[in-house]
Amino acid sequence: MRVYKVSLILLIAFPVLNTGAQLVSTYEVKPELRKADSDWMWLESTVDKIKAEEWAAVNHMPVRIDDGRTLAELVAVRDGKPVYIKTHNANAAISTGANLIRDVSPYNLDGDGVIVGVWDGGEVLTTHREFGTRVTDKDAVASHWHATHVGGTIAASGVTSSAKGMAPAAMIYSHDWTSDISEMTTEAASAPGQQSAKIYLSNHSYGYFTGWEDGTFYGFEDFGKYNSNARSTDIMVYNAQYFLPFWSAGNDRNDAGDGSHEGDGKYKDGYDTISDNAIGKNVMTVGAVSDAVSGGGRNVSRAGMSAFSSWGPADDGRIKPDIVANGVNLYSCDDDNNSDYTHSSGTSMSSPNACGSAALLVEYYKELFPPDGAMRASTLKGLIIHTADDLGNAGPDYSYGWGLMNTKAAADLLKDYAGGSVQRLKEGLLHETTNTVDTFTVAASGNEPLRITICWTDPAGPTQSTSDSRTKVLVNDLDLRVTGPGGTYYPFVLSYSVPEAAATTGDNDIDNVEQVLIDSSIPGNYTVEVSFKGSELAGDSQRYSMLVSGISSDSDTDSIPDFWEMQYFGSTTGALASLDSDGDGADNLTEYISGFDPTDPASVFAITTQEAGPDGGAPFVITWNAVEGRVYNVKLSNNLLYDPFAGNESLSGDLPYPADSFTDLVERVTSPVFYQVDVRLAD
Repeated sequence: MRVYKVSLILLIAFPVLNTGAQLVSTYEVKPELRKADSDWMWLESTVDKIKAEEWAAVNHMPVRIDDGRTLAELVAVRDGKPVYIKTHNANAAISTGANLIRDVSPYNLDGDGVIVGVWDGGEVLTTHREFGTRVTDKDAVASHWHATHVGGTIAASGVTSSAKGMAPAAMIYSHDWTSDISEMTTEAASAPGQQSAKIYLSNHSYGYFTGWEDGTFYGFEDFGKYNSNARSTDIMVYNAQYFLPFWSAGNDRNDAGDGSHEGDGKYKDGYDTISDNAIGKNVMTVGAVSDAVSGGGRNVSRAGMSAFSSWGPADDGRIKPDIVANGVNLYSCDDDNNSDYTHSSGTSMSSPNACGSAALLVEYYKELFPPDGAMRASTLKGLIIHTADDLGNAGPDYSYGWGLMNTKAAADLLKDYAGGSVQRLKEGLLHETTNTVDTFTVAASGNEPLRITICWTDPAGPTQSTSDSRTKVLVNDLDLRVTGPGGTYYPFVLSYSVPEAAATTGDNDIDNVEQVLIDSSIPGNYTVEVSFKGSELAGDSQRYSMLVSGISSDSDTDSIPDFWEMQYFGSTTGALASLDSDGDGADNLTEYISGFDPTDPASVFAITTQEAGPDGGAPFVITWNAVEGRVYNVKLSNNLLYDPFAGNESLSGDLPYPADSFTDLVERVTSPVFYQVDVRLAD
């Protein structure tokens, strides 16, 4: 804590970066629950598989389909219909901005020390020259070209430079897709400091037969539905809140029918074509765009929507996909031999493009906050969404989600946070009785939009049993509100009934991501409030992550933000912190913290009245000239020698604006008595 003692009664305190211990997940404190969940999910998937194979034998249906283009496998039978899981096939690092921090100073990131889980239709070819010894075969099954291509997109070392992965030094734990949720439950990180044993992120470039598939119609019922697959994934992530799965959105939008039913792309005009696990609230669902590259550099305007990438919304109206990445014609490893490569397209490619880029952010956070720094899944997901480049309609939409992943912008936010801009990232905790609302004050620079995003890992919601059910699956409904010059600002909302419509703002009661964007922010203070609806929270509490952009910088590192120096002194370095520019007894730093004009001697923080009771004692009332965005504390001492107020506890506790007075009801018998009012910026 940096403390500045100024004038007669004024004490100013600044918060400093605090990277103290973060709360761990359920699976960390209840390892027996992790094992029980994993065992149950394994048993359930195994029984489903056995029954499906028996059904296939009776009905003369294939168990596994591999035509060199699409890999599919029968995993269950639901309501008499086969359930096939399938791969999602159809200058990636430049598109996501990963090349700008990969092996580039001052970041120098390559994924070293990060383990990425890859679940797919087979194993990644462990002996491919691009991997060295960095791929571990966890399931002892045959390699497959699709898994190998995905693994290369994430972590190929660059022996062939055009096939270099996003995180070329990362390790891969390679699984086939059998019992995926059970295995993820076992391996998911549930606390910081688990980099050597657990995984903080994984890639899943597969989904299930829905709509049309190779001339067979499987029905539209599961498009958008929060089914048991989505729910199981949310349960697992909620109990291991440091683990974020990346899931491909699917390639169903250009599937044509045979006339008996309309094609997937005609059904709802291509909207509502994402299904199963990718509909989960707590996963990162990734759509596919074309290469965002022009002249060898990143050009967001080139990131056009692919013809195949599936679109949202979820049936309850949630925003899906979450983001997009390059998924068109990616060059990566093949498994015909140890030096084989191929091109492929699909959200199967965009998902590892984003996942591998995220591995660099996982590595960077650990380096910034050694030795065990780790982001919660909600922080990593919120960070990527917050810093994505907007595409399509202004704001989020059901095609591009929140936009194209921008890895460098995400890394720069982390760098700012580690460098002392502590308001750029917060991990908060609401409790249904002890902390029902968090309030923060941020100072907008006015030089760029003010953007505030919250993201939380929500408990699993109720399974939707019917198609197009509007039943909400959000459990803990958090609310983000921002108040400042111009009024109160609300988060983005989308229209389920008119999915192509541009986002508006209002009360978002369906998404576990909320964002407020003030395009033309006025320099000054804004109050940010995070609360929840109702009187109860599932689990009694809810952790959330908050990301902030557009707040003031401090070019001369004097603890006075640039916007304030520009406002009163005409430049970003115009105010000397220790100088009393207007001669009113308060230096410029004091004027900023207390909220007054440093050029006006009549504008200064002061006690405005003090009044004793009828007999000169209690009650004793103190008032002061309060300012928005400040928090006050009143202290008491019996002498003015040797820094008398330094160790004293607050009489009043925190008194946020608009509080401007304190009444001491205690009859003081010791004389003399001195009161001090402290002021600080709200957190």
